[in-house]
Amino acid sequence: MVQNLFFSLMFAIAGAGLLVAGGVMGIGSYRFLRRAQRADGEVVRLRTRRTGRRGHRSRVYYPTVRYTTVYGQRVETEANIGTGRPAAMPGERVPILYDPERPTRIRIDTPAGRGVVGGAVFAAVGLVFCAVSVYVNAVSA
Repeated sequence: MVQNLFFSLMFAIAGAGLLVAGGVMGIGSYRFLRRAQRADGEVVRLRTRRTGRRGHRSRVYYPTVRYTTVYGQRVETEANIGTGRPAAMPGERVPILYDPERPTRIRIDTPAGRGVVGGAVFAAVGLVFCAVSVYVNAVSA
């Protein structure tokens, strides 16, 4: 009984944390997308970052994009959201979104690049954890 309560509490805390993280990511993406301008960019290079632990490593790709703002300013900057597959290879063109007040803040204009997918995944996993917590409490009672 105590073990089930502890298990349930841990899942509830983890679920709440994931829900909050997903919400924060979603709100941040919403605010960025609300003010973002569209532009066509060219990928000039890819930075690869290895993630995970030994035996389960994966790669995340962060493209550096060169583009011109609506005001004619030429900008070259790295996207702050990486993806498991490159959005494009160096020399290829990609649609981007950028913050007109801070043009070095860009996102590749794809669902994953906009940051919407990450927030939704965190929130969905958080909901599942909360549901497991409720289920364990109901079964234990």
